[in-house]
Amino acid sequence: MEDFEKTLYEALLVAFGKTLAKYNAFAQGTILKDVGKEIIEYLNCHGFQFEETGELEDLAILTDLFIKNGFAESLDIEPAEKGQNYIWHNLYGIEAYEELHEISDNPFLACPLNSCLYYLADKHNKTMRLLSKSFDLETGDAQSQYEIVDKDIPQGEDFDPLVIENARLYQLAQERADRLEKAQQEIKTLRGIIPICTSCKKIRDDEGYWQQVETYIGHHSEALFSHGVCPDCMEELYPKYAQRIKERKVQNGISEKKS
Repeated sequence: MEDFEKTLYEALLVAFGKTLAKYNAFAQGTILKDVGKEIIEYLNCHGFQFEETGELEDLAILTDLFIKNGFAESLDIEPAEKGQNYIWHNLYGIEAYEELHEISDNPFLACPLNSCLYYLADKHNKTMRLLSKSFDLETGDAQSQYEIVDKDIPQGEDFDPLVIENARLYQLAQERADRLEKAQQEIKTLRGIIPICTSCKKIRDDEGYWQQVETYIGHHSEALFSHGVCPDCMEELYPKYAQRIKERKVQNGISEKKS
């Protein structure tokens, strides 16, 4: 009996690959970047930590993370005339890539690792160019020759007005999304039950330390504090000044608010 989880994974690869094949290169690139970003964030949230260094070496680090967690049994990388030749041994879901090979120049478009690498490469204004590929279903091995190159910028008659407009609208939407994300990161909101001492009013933080109210709130929100003395404390700490303030208020006809 077929392995349902594996078959479902392959079905998703084929469905995603066939859908991507309907779009132009710009739309494909946009989708791959978004999907790659979401995959990396999901992996990080579920214990498969990948910390970006901001360098192109991030592509190799992420590839290694995939291999260690069952994406393929092993990976051999050999230098090629252009780029590098990747030999994936016992590649998980290879039947799906073989099927996509018949309908697409790049059967790895739907590959989750490919989406992640595309997203990372784009941050450096680079893209991954597939030069050759082959599959051996008997051994479960796949070969792909990739070259990391600068992103192509269409010139002259190569420009498609619709693609240019799509790119412009996408850039505007991305800039707006980036501003919104930055604003949300700057907003800190206090939620839940806050343990506070009934006597001194200090607050216990998540690590078990007791802090002054203003210190705790300052660390967990964007609120700022200014300090003064309330009337009750003024009367207790500085009775002479409190009396003078009361007399001055009486002279000025100011009624005193009761706490």
